[in-house]
Amino acid sequence: MVLSMRTSRTGSAIVLLLFIVGCASKQPLDRYASNVVFTVPYAQSGNQLASGFTQQTPVDSPAAQNLIQAVLRFHGLTKVSQFTIEALNVEAVVAGFGPSRNLDDVVSDLSEDKRVQSVQSLKPYTLMSYNDPYFALQSTVNGDQIDSIHQISTGKNVVVGIVDTGVDRWHPELINNIVYTKNLVDSDQDSFDNDEHGTAVAGVIASAANNDLGIVGVAPDVQLMVFKACHQEKTSRRTSCDSLSIIKALSDVLVQQPDILNLSLSGPRDAIIERLLREVYRNGIVVLGAVDESRGLAESFPANMEEVIAVGTAINIGGGFTDVLLAPGTDMLTTAPGATYGFKSGSSMATAYVSGIVALMKEHNPALSNAEVYGDLRASARFDENDLPVIDMCRAVNTTIESAHECERIPSMAGSGQGITSSFQLAN
Repeated sequence: MVLSMRTSRTGSAIVLLLFIVGCASKQPLDRYASNVVFTVPYAQSGNQLASGFTQQTPVDSPAAQNLIQAVLRFHGLTKVSQFTIEALNVEAVVAGFGPSRNLDDVVSDLSEDKRVQSVQSLKPYTLMSYNDPYFALQSTVNGDQIDSIHQISTGKNVVVGIVDTGVDRWHPELINNIVYTKNLVDSDQDSFDNDEHGTAVAGVIASAANNDLGIVGVAPDVQLMVFKACHQEKTSRRTSCDSLSIIKALSDVLVQQPDILNLSLSGPRDAIIERLLREVYRNGIVVLGAVDESRGLAESFPANMEEVIAVGTAINIGGGFTDVLLAPGTDMLTTAPGATYGFKSGSSMATAYVSGIVALMKEHNPALSNAEVYGDLRASARFDENDLPVIDMCRAVNTTIESAHECERIPSMAGSGQGITSSFQLAN
């Protein structure tokens, strides 16, 4: 995916530049055409795996390792890497094969091997994006009476997990909210802090309030866990992620157990990701996924899973959006690397916006399930000028706490001097 949001600061002046963002993967094609992932049960000899997810250290069961080596030799494969997925009780092996062999043939041969539990190709994914002095510029949250809503809920004691690129951990809007980070892509922490898409998503959810800076997040007191599964190139700023890095991130999500999981990304169906997300769902974590609005819900994985709450914007809405929750996602002012800000649009930002709303809801009712959250959000929807049902933040929060707070829509307070002085495929 390409994320081309630029922001710069000169003295105390913030210059906001908006770029239309395209989504394209820059991973070399041969990574997908010449590698497969297969799994085997890790407890081959009855040994128990130490608790936790290990990216680099595979299970040390001799029987499991002998089995893996036997499979590799039999099929003429070379091991690229190996890691444990404790939640699924499997050892995953990334294996490569020569240019003379066909990917489909290798997958077919491994699928017929009774020693192998599952086999699949690697798949590319895209992050979904099109392309407090500033509180008055936040027309969306301003119109949603965010300052009034924050008198009753701010997301306190709620943890939101973000599977995305990295996030600027030192951004003054986010520094006190980030409680955990994990880099599943590389060991470059400088790159982690300079990633744009994840920083934008985090800012919509959790930018600090009443800090005499920039903007206000939907849930400013929420805690963030950041799982970097997507890589942003330093020069082109293009962003790419694949099923392997997302599998590793979701494995760690199951260890860390956030309350909410934000997936502002979309790609082809993947069997292991599907299994992991069902485990996430069974663990009571509310999962929200961005819809690729150029394709519709049916072709937007993982948003099209029953266990995932699908979120989109009112932009380019066509067929296949009956079960999609619509939320604001156009020209959202949010955080950018280097303690700066920028405008972002797309279902990534809409998904982050709804993740923040869910955090406000769960502050007062931590036991809310995916199904209950979805029902409350849909029941709270209001109809916009195009007769489309859009989530109403105030009503959604009120359904959770049975508040008598009035939910009339109000005009933007731009220029009024009122309100909070404070303190976005990844997806389209």
